[in-house]
Amino acid sequence: DDCVGRLMQTLEQRGYLDNTVVVFTSDHGDCMGYHGQVQKWTMYDDVTRVPCVFWGPGIDRGRKVAELIQLFDLGPTILDLAGIEVPESYEARSAAPALTGADFAGRDAVYTEQQGDFVLTGTSFITAIRTPAWKLVHFLDHDGGQLFDLNQDPGEVNNLWHDTAADAVKQELLARLGLWHMRSSIHTRAWGSAAR
Repeated sequence: DDCVGRLMQTLEQRGYLDNTVVVFTSDHGDCMGYHGQVQKWTMYDDVTRVPCVFWGPGIDRGRKVAELIQLFDLGPTILDLAGIEVPESYEARSAAPALTGADFAGRDAVYTEQQGDFVLTGTSFITAIRTPAWKLVHFLDHDGGQLFDLNQDPGEVNNLWHDTAADAVKQELLARLGLWHMRSSIHTRAWGSAAR
């Protein structure tokens, strides 16, 4: 709090406060003992739902946004708030309307991925799809995964992956996850081509 206060004070002293947007967020959370985990390397909401606070001119104070956004949506959101056109090549979308009181539907699903490293063991790649009602986590080259009904189980403790009653939902979310990977690969295929 002290450091944020010093930052805000400096912006005000230098005359930038009325023309500045301040964003406070994090790249991930830590499980802190939940689910028997202490750090990240999972797709539980304890890890993937991070604080995101915007402050600045034109932003409604005290507004809480429940709609789904992805962390990479912050890039075009900041560009949008600065009056800069968002390049068509971006997969991310601006969430600026949510901050200013305009109509904002959010995403119908958000996606997360984690590539293996020296701490993540048992799989080399984890991907997840989260909708307002469900979360599916896929572990590359594994028969098992995770499927949570977030309305009935917001703490993500009852894994429905092998529950035949939830099989239709699992298959739908797996298909959507696969389509997202394909569409993302096509959409970003020219990224960095100027540097090649």
